[in-house]
Amino acid sequence: MQITETKVKVSDLCKNYSDNGDGGVFGFDGKLTIRPAFQR
Repeated sequence: MQITETKVKVSDLCKNYSDNGDGGVFGFDGKLTIRPAFQR
């Protein structure tokens, strides 16, 4: 596995932030899972 550094603005991370309660928390236009549904 190769890891590459990507610079991202905080405003981009917050873009389309959604908190679906028990369904999870998502950000970065749906590309980032902040808290998965199975982790409470």
